[in-house]
Amino acid sequence: MVKIGDEHYLKAAMQLGDLQTVVAHEAVYSRKGIKLVERGVRVDGRLYQRLLNHKLQVPIDHSLSAERTVTRDELHDQAERLLAERPFYGRLAARPGDRGTLLDAIGSIALPKPIAFRLTVARDCRAAVFGHSLQASLIALHLGMRRNLAAAELRALAAAALLHDIGVLHIDPEVLQADHRFTSAERRQLHAHPLTGAMIVQQHPEYPPAVARAILEHHERHDGTGYPRGLKGREMSMMGRIMLLAEVVAAVLDKKARGSGKRLSVILRLNHVKFDREMSQGIFELLKREVVDDADVDRGQVDADRLKRLREEFGEWRQARAELEDYAAGARAAGAFVAGRVELLERSLADVGLHPDQLSSVSVDIGDQQTAIAELAMLAHEASWQLKEIIRDAFCRFPTLHTTEEPGERAMRDWLVRLDGRLNRAGDKRSADEAPPILSG
Repeated sequence: MVKIGDEHYLKAAMQLGDLQTVVAHEAVYSRKGIKLVERGVRVDGRLYQRLLNHKLQVPIDHSLSAERTVTRDELHDQAERLLAERPFYGRLAARPGDRGTLLDAIGSIALPKPIAFRLTVARDCRAAVFGHSLQASLIALHLGMRRNLAAAELRALAAAALLHDIGVLHIDPEVLQADHRFTSAERRQLHAHPLTGAMIVQQHPEYPPAVARAILEHHERHDGTGYPRGLKGREMSMMGRIMLLAEVVAAVLDKKARGSGKRLSVILRLNHVKFDREMSQGIFELLKREVVDDADVDRGQVDADRLKRLREEFGEWRQARAELEDYAAGARAAGAFVAGRVELLERSLADVGLHPDQLSSVSVDIGDQQTAIAELAMLAHEASWQLKEIIRDAFCRFPTLHTTEEPGERAMRDWLVRLDGRLNRAGDKRSADEAPPILSG
């Protein structure tokens, strides 16, 4: 049978045949030498179950061809439309010559047939992944040009950005829905997608090693809180540091929600230790030109009500922080992990004036200014999500917490579960149109 995770990509590849003509240009064999699909046969969703029951000699995309495959001309044209139609992306090419450099890099990405097929699956079956990847490419190239990367490096960076989420095609799309709560197994699968993507790209000599490395690193963070390897700062490549910021910027702007530019600014400020400072400053400069949405005024009362709840929520946090020291002592490894991550979060909160001990003075200072209230509420919302992510990561990194009978670890587990419940109840009170967390996956 196919490996765990591969069934989701296999299913999408078969579904592509229901949307356009997909033909086996080479016969498909199992590892035992059984011919599963004849050369020249049209492939569609009806073959999924048959192929699912076998390990294949070669990845399925090495044997299939789509009639309307993704081409470099198409990538160039879609990038050009983004620059013309989306103001933020247009500002990426504001300097003389930038537009041509961006489009030339996008239009020169190497597309060996199996990769072009995978991108076609993404475009036609997982459109959000394809659109996000193209947007990340433009942002990454903008950052790369500001770093004066050479033309060959920009081509490699464009390829890395376009392919950075190719491993996501191996994840069940249902678990990627905004309201889905990950199990530990699902979270481990999510955390594996950079490695999956890097391994796929390594099979193709058309890409220099820097491409696979940047894909592997695109969910790392400067403070070491990323995945899959927990790298810090200069342990990452330059392209990796560009990619991790470009991926987050694109992910926030993908939401197309009201105030997405403002929310991106808030996220970058609260998480400034996670990204390259100079690169983040460049994004801030672009965001300063965002047009403020007049509809934000209508949210004044909602934000004011949310602000009133902050003291109560942070009061619970003070209690939880005091409890953490007791429970961490009984579960050294998990306790040290949670305590370290919480300390980093508290430093970030203090840097933006939202540490629990600072909240009273902040509330007095901002008075009834609706813009300030809205921003403070966004900061609090993001901080709450990050605290929940610390809890999720603890259970993912220490899976024995789920079943342990060791008294100290059991107490730690029960405390984490109680804290998660409190945070969920607080989250249920928030307005339904708030965007989900962006740094969780």
